[in-house]
Amino acid sequence: MKREVIVDHLKQSLLFKDSTSTELTAFSGVARVLVIPEGQYVYRQDDASDVFYLVAVGETELVLTRDNGSSSIVGRIGVGGHFGEIGILTGKTRSLSVRAMCDVVLICFDKRYFRTVLLGNAKIQKLLDAALAERLRVSFLDQADTKSEYLEEEKTSADDVILFKDSYERSADIGRLMRRPRGDLRESKSGKKIAATIHELAGHSESFLITGEAGVGKSIICRQIHRDSSRSGSHYTEIDLREYEPVHLVNTLFGEKQSSFPFAQSKKSGLFEQTSGGTLVLRHAHLMREKLQRSLIEVLQSSTYTRVDGERILAMQSRIVFASPFSLEHLKRTGKILPALLEILEKNYHHISPLRKHKEDLPRLVSHYLERFSKEYGKKITKFTPEAMGIFFNYDWPGNLTELSSVIRRAVMLAQDDQIVAEEILLGLPKTEGKWEYNILRIDFVRKILESWAFPLVPTVLVGVVSLATLLFLLFGPSDPDSNAGLTLGWSIGWPIMFCSFFFLARTWCSVCSLAVPGMFLQYLVKPKRRTPDFIKNYSGWIMAVSCILVFWVEIVWTAYRDPYLTGAIILFIVLWSMIFSVLYSGRSWCRYVCPLGAVNAIFAMPAVVELRANSHVCMNRCQSHACFAGDDESDGCPMFRHPYLVDNNRDCIMCGKCVKSCDNSSIQVNVRLAPQELWALETPRLADSFLIVSLGAMFFPFILEIEFSLLVSWLGAHLEQWGIFLADSLIGTVIFFSTILFFQVGYYLMVTAQSAYAKLDKGELLSRFGYGFIPLMLGGYLAVYLEFFVVGAGKIVPNIQELLGLPFSYENIQLISSDSAFVLQIISVLGGLLASLYATFRVMKRSLVGAPVTKKVLAIPFSFLIILACLFIYMV
Repeated sequence: MKREVIVDHLKQSLLFKDSTSTELTAFSGVARVLVIPEGQYVYRQDDASDVFYLVAVGETELVLTRDNGSSSIVGRIGVGGHFGEIGILTGKTRSLSVRAMCDVVLICFDKRYFRTVLLGNAKIQKLLDAALAERLRVSFLDQADTKSEYLEEEKTSADDVILFKDSYERSADIGRLMRRPRGDLRESKSGKKIAATIHELAGHSESFLITGEAGVGKSIICRQIHRDSSRSGSHYTEIDLREYEPVHLVNTLFGEKQSSFPFAQSKKSGLFEQTSGGTLVLRHAHLMREKLQRSLIEVLQSSTYTRVDGERILAMQSRIVFASPFSLEHLKRTGKILPALLEILEKNYHHISPLRKHKEDLPRLVSHYLERFSKEYGKKITKFTPEAMGIFFNYDWPGNLTELSSVIRRAVMLAQDDQIVAEEILLGLPKTEGKWEYNILRIDFVRKILESWAFPLVPTVLVGVVSLATLLFLLFGPSDPDSNAGLTLGWSIGWPIMFCSFFFLARTWCSVCSLAVPGMFLQYLVKPKRRTPDFIKNYSGWIMAVSCILVFWVEIVWTAYRDPYLTGAIILFIVLWSMIFSVLYSGRSWCRYVCPLGAVNAIFAMPAVVELRANSHVCMNRCQSHACFAGDDESDGCPMFRHPYLVDNNRDCIMCGKCVKSCDNSSIQVNVRLAPQELWALETPRLADSFLIVSLGAMFFPFILEIEFSLLVSWLGAHLEQWGIFLADSLIGTVIFFSTILFFQVGYYLMVTAQSAYAKLDKGELLSRFGYGFIPLMLGGYLAVYLEFFVVGAGKIVPNIQELLGLPFSYENIQLISSDSAFVLQIISVLGGLLASLYATFRVMKRSLVGAPVTKKVLAIPFSFLIILACLFIYMV
């Protein structure tokens, strides 16, 4: 390069812009020119610092290599920029590597000349000080971000299929599993397919799309593809698009326009620059806004991009990977990703099947995790019993590999022998630790009550005495419903108190229920060991829903609340079946899987302000016995067959306190909570629950319209007789009753269908989830009804007893509060339930949209449904 050309390039430099022509000519006389081909390093980290560089043509990037071997791009230096002075000034080796992004021409000065001549020039010294000060300022700003990005990278690199995303297993484990000899994952079709996909995608650098449910190992496969590819020595980054606002995401990816100081570029460089030559994975890619998708289409087609608000065209050297839990067909159908982008990605598309579709891999996967966790916990467990393996094959694994590894880990912790037995298999995922909760077991007298022998024994005895008296009054008291103390105790006092307890005490009523006491006594004598049949367990939700509807059917059609003998018969029927189940099966199978009253309790306990949960981290790391579930010499364990570690809702917990008594690690918590997050965060929503919730909403109307219902039955019977059709009133009432349920179920189905079509969501998931959002409104409506029952009828108990004892009595002026006051409380109950349901439904939609914005239009359909239903409730009460 001629001296005149060198002078022209020095004029473009930040450091030499104030130098005179004479000075520039002198500098050019001692400078030498160096050409570095694209991809080659000018120098590497820890090399000797003996040359100062100016960029005349092209662009270089600064690469930081960490102790663990990972590297990242921390900045770029273009024409006019300089580098290499820090090592000379400090007398230390190079702190960064510098790599040519294209063919680069550099003007070089040796260390001696830089120190004696360039630093001796006051104008150059001043500009260099400013540049170094700017670099120092930026380094302070970048420090926190660089550290967090580093930690996030480390977390991502260790983010395996293990629950809590701990650092035990690395992505190489999947590769190792697939390369292991006969008898391992490689023999399966899915294993061969994954191995072939990794080999194929690692062989080129084109972008690809990978889909599959949560926990199937998408991140593991992406990392393995990166490590097996030619990019393995470069940066690998995953980002979750749910964590970024749309505008921030664009800046994060493309970077911002650079300032004049080269070392300020690290703050503004985007992920495309930072991962140059490496791999960038966009998780939950379906959340990308349309504008960003169009920008990415241009990037993928042209292999170039520009920074935000910048004009300079940069080469796209990162490999972009798109990951989503939704299949390609779903993305096409819903339009979540533009067709043009899908067309680019479709040729390199891979879908990972959920574990339930390749259960033939279970023995190999189980063997792998068993070996790993046995080493971790210092045990020598070599196998599972056939019964335990049978449990694995009968389960659908909604959490996929994440859940499988978690279950095996817990089993290894529980194991007392060299093999895993069925009793040590606890299926399910633990509850995520919530917010806005206060553990009332921190209050000494509350803990003492729950840990004492008196709970729930004393409340059960008290409730049992009242229940026995109620049954005797029903069967042997007056036939006049107004005079029967049993009806007053049951319908006007008992049911209102029970419904009120749902909100404040969750399902505690079940723990003190006297209807189960005879069965529990027989069970104590017989001591059955037989387990509840799988059929009952698998279809428990539907069994409880049907049994609950049948009880309401009898009560409404035959007006049980006006018939003491029928009410008594219903109670005896429930007690009889409870005794049968208690003799046949261990534990409280009837209460957990069949009881119609338990079905109502389970549903309406979910929005309660209290919950019983376990500290999952304590359970995982400190507990070895799990006596709260399995029992010990002094306790039979959880009567509801539910490990507190896995409880994520009030539906399956009766708050009996046995786990509080048996836990030695203080893991159990009884929390007062602000928001019942299980209504929208439930991991295992059941369609049967939503069916029952909608049915309860339907049965509300014939229940509250007792007189109108009877008049309608009589009116229809009279008209049918005119046509020569003679039907019993009970049959007509049955038709009306079930027609009402059918009408509501159809309305609910149409509402969900319209919502799923508008919001482009899976209809099956919404059918199961939406019902939970309606529970608070249903509870508010029933509380309003039973408030009226209590206000109007509870006062009858005194004249009932007086009449029974032959004393003077009067049924006048027995209403507890005025009708206007009662109506105000009823309105508050319904409106409170409506507000809670609106919020719960909003959260259900937010969860279903998986990070996409929840707009007013999206909420219009379900909110309208709830508001109309609430207006009907208010009108009826």
